[in-house]
Amino acid sequence: MLRVLAITALLVLPTLAMAQQKESRAHMEACLRWSLAGDRFVTRNSCDTPISILFMTLYDGHFTEKNVPPGGLFQSDPVDANRSDQMMFSACPVGYRPNLRFTTENAEAIRVSLYNCVPPGKPTS
Repeated sequence: MLRVLAITALLVLPTLAMAQQKESRAHMEACLRWSLAGDRFVTRNSCDTPISILFMTLYDGHFTEKNVPPGGLFQSDPVDANRSDQMMFSACPVGYRPNLRFTTENAEAIRVSLYNCVPPGKPTS
C-alpha cells in the first residue's frame, strides 16, 4: 500500500508542478531589440520561443498584435516619427498575455515592464 502511494505521488506531483508553472510566466522583453526603420518600429525575436507581441502607439491608440517565431521579424504599422517615444509593447510566450489589460490606462506600468504573462481566462488588472 505504501509503495502504491509513493508511486502515485511520484506521478502526480510533477504534473501538479507543471500546471502551476503554466499559471504565470515572465515577460520576454529581453528577446527583443527595437529600432525605428523609416516610419516603422521593427524588432527580431532573438529567443528560441515564439513570442506574442502587443504594440500600441499612445498618441492615437492604434493597436497591433502579432505572433513572432524564433528569428522572426515584427514590424509595426507606420508611426508618426515626431512622436515615436509614445509607444508601448508587451512580449509574452505565444498563448499568454499580459496580466495587465493592454490599455493606455496601464501604459506607465507596461512601459517599465511591470507585468507578467498569464494564460487566457486568467483575470487581468
